[in-house]
Amino acid sequence: MKINRTTQRTIEILDLIASSQDGLTLNEIAKALNMPKTSAFDILETLVQLNMLYIKEQRLKTYAIGVKAYAIGNMYSKTSLLLNSAGPIMKRLSQEIRTTTLLAKENNGSLLYTLKHEPAKKIIATPEVGEVAYLHSTSIGKAILAFSKHQLELIDKLDLYPMTKRTITSKKALTQELLIIKERGYAIGNRENEEYTYAIAAPIFDYHGVVSSAIGVVNLYKEEYQAEEDIKKVVEAAKEISRLLGYRE
Repeated sequence: MKINRTTQRTIEILDLIASSQDGLTLNEIAKALNMPKTSAFDILETLVQLNMLYIKEQRLKTYAIGVKAYAIGNMYSKTSLLLNSAGPIMKRLSQEIRTTTLLAKENNGSLLYTLKHEPAKKIIATPEVGEVAYLHSTSIGKAILAFSKHQLELIDKLDLYPMTKRTITSKKALTQELLIIKERGYAIGNRENEEYTYAIAAPIFDYHGVVSSAIGVVNLYKEEYQAEEDIKKVVEAAKEISRLLGYRE
């Protein structure tokens, strides 16, 4: 059967961009695939319109994989190194702390949930895989922001929507908190995303030393809650996953 050339080119473009950590420009894509820039541009802009790609860096106009492409590949991604590595550790952490464990990544300035494990008796409703949330109001989002090499660019684009009265809505205040998070190695979400929840998260690094995702736990807020032991468990779980991905401190 004859292969449709445009379809083939589209897949080649998606494959090329998916292999790039920082996204690629039109010139880089056209050169790498030895194709006319006009043809590449038409395909790229169509993929952006369909949310298969998004423009990661406006000044250079670099293209990166979008939410739609991620969702389509979600079934395959369940067998990926990160999710295979994280799954058993998340299950153990969920059983130890007796609460929901979540894995998420940054995507187009938002938080995208990629894996979840719930205890047998869940106490609260939590996001499902594929759902998105704000970076600034969630512990996982703040953990990713604190260690991201694109932190300034991401903060500049953020709309600091007040999810609760405790949500950080000042970029200066957010930057200051991220410095604290980076220093101590974990993030806290104290009723910032929802009125009655308390969350803990820690970053996960890949073998390049880049923050690929973050792991977190979320529970009901309790006045008497002593978080120290749970914080240690979350941080160690993140480090364990990072080591399985090839990261060395």
